[in-house]
Amino acid sequence: MTAIAPRYVTEEATAELSFSVCTLVASEAKYERMLASFARLGFDASNTEFLALDNRDANRFEGYGALRAVFPACRGEYILFTHDDIELVDQGAEELLDVLRALEDRDPLWTVAGNAGWSAGRPEQLVLHLSDPHGTHRMEGGPVEVQSLDENFLVLPRRRMTFPSLDLEGYHLFGTDLCLQGRAAGGRAYVVPFFLHHHSGGSDSPAFRIGLDRFSTKYAHLSLPARIRAPATHVYIGATGQALQAVDTVSRRLKDLWSRVSSRVAPKKKPLPPAAMNRKLPA
Repeated sequence: MTAIAPRYVTEEATAELSFSVCTLVASEAKYERMLASFARLGFDASNTEFLALDNRDANRFEGYGALRAVFPACRGEYILFTHDDIELVDQGAEELLDVLRALEDRDPLWTVAGNAGWSAGRPEQLVLHLSDPHGTHRMEGGPVEVQSLDENFLVLPRRRMTFPSLDLEGYHLFGTDLCLQGRAAGGRAYVVPFFLHHHSGGSDSPAFRIGLDRFSTKYAHLSLPARIRAPATHVYIGATGQALQAVDTVSRRLKDLWSRVSSRVAPKKKPLPPAAMNRKLPA
């Protein structure tokens, strides 16, 4: 019989590199341009690995599933999930580490960051820190919390890894889905001041409309019940849950009161006299 030798884990594993750059690659030429810009600005074998999700001759990987597929191979502290048509301009590995360390200090629970999204506060504002065919946009100050992110450039901390939905697919809105999934886990999303150029300006398409409809349908039906029965207790959620908790509490107290009252007023059976107890029944 072979003995089982478990490996005891006593501390969190340390990342081997600073970055894992994971890219959906449809165009070899665009990807080569992207890689050259990363190499020029300090991303090399000492701090970064590059993983190409190969869609050059077929759509093997789509946005929602790609991150889950490549993550087991990642060795970086930060996972960069990118399009193949981005190009770094004047900020590189050192600047990105500084930006992310500052974000860690500000919010230890951040789960995803990027360069374009709508703010989480009121009034809602489009926050951009990139250049693209529509123009050049630079945010003022530090990170801004957002409710959504564009997919061209996303950063996720390995220690708090968030994955997109299992029941969605395609190349659209998975950045926003990551923001929502991270929020459900207790985290937050940010646009950060790390500048790059995105060569695509985006476009509408039938595939985008299909993805939007599926995304809307999924989250429209993702409503939590106001009362959830856990093995050891009830969990009440939101204002409706609080109202149900009050009703349940009153109902439980009434049942307890009725039980006590019933036990006191229930008629007691009189014991039979000894003669009756000893009387033989006819055969």
